[in-house]
Amino acid sequence: MSGSGKRKDAPADGGGRDGSKKKKTGNAGKWKTAHQQAKQAGTLQAGDQGIWVTCARHQEAKASREISLVFSEYAEKLYGIMDKGDTDSNDGDIDDLEASIQKEVDALKAKGKADGGEERIFTPMTMNVDCLLFFKTRAPVEPVAFVKRICADAKAGDSGQLKCRYVNRLTPVVIMGKATGEGLVEVAKKALAPFFEFASKPDSAVSGGERVEGSPESKGSSFAIRPTMRNHNTLKRDFVINTVASLINQDRHKVNLTSPDKVILIDIYQSTCGMSVVDGDWDGLKRYNLSELYTQAMKSSGDSRVNTAENAKEH
Repeated sequence: MSGSGKRKDAPADGGGRDGSKKKKTGNAGKWKTAHQQAKQAGTLQAGDQGIWVTCARHQEAKASREISLVFSEYAEKLYGIMDKGDTDSNDGDIDDLEASIQKEVDALKAKGKADGGEERIFTPMTMNVDCLLFFKTRAPVEPVAFVKRICADAKAGDSGQLKCRYVNRLTPVVIMGKATGEGLVEVAKKALAPFFEFASKPDSAVSGGERVEGSPESKGSSFAIRPTMRNHNTLKRDFVINTVASLINQDRHKVNLTSPDKVILIDIYQSTCGMSVVDGDWDGLKRYNLSELYTQAMKSSGDSRVNTAENAKEH
């Protein structure tokens, strides 16, 4: 019948009998929609390193702009380089988070077209949880030393002005992997190797064919483990602490929860696990909380802006 013929002809009008057009527009295609790009931009991968940034509630866009300016300033100050990202301070009043995310996605799309396709030094990533951002970093930025310098300057009042009204804590990540038991051990071995002697047998703690012993100056360092978990319910806190502690030779390195020489920071977010080892003055630097460091410095100097900073945190 003519009706059935029309129904058979319809697929051909939609792009051919082999369905090639449909395949090209699917996940296997070479292009992605803006939504897919935004989703990919917010995906953490094994091997990534960077800096977690927490901020005031509903102020993610403003916090991202503030900390981007600070990161760019310190990259130029410490390494003599400038980030390729847009750090125009005129965008500091962006209130629409979706608009801010789209702007960052556009920047990511354009990054491969500039200066031979090099990636940005700091790539902002918006997480799907309130008050949380991540900035992926690349060489020459070393996240631990970089974050500590920013916080040390804030504590000393050397920053000269209140640069971050909405940013709270900075947490460096030197290596990231899967948030599984096996992934936790793999990440821990890489992050701990420069600082601690392992408790395991020589063949289970090797790198490049040699046993990883930890740097000489760090042997005998006491330690504390500080895990943080967000949007994750597979690995339990006690399991994470006990697994990482069991890798360390505790005949040489003692646990010290009050005044450790080294603090092992573990951040687990969804399916990823990141880790870093920071100096024991992490507590003295307000656990790298920029907001608290700025407030402390302003109170010490009698700066009237301390009330402004505290009000920003509350709102």
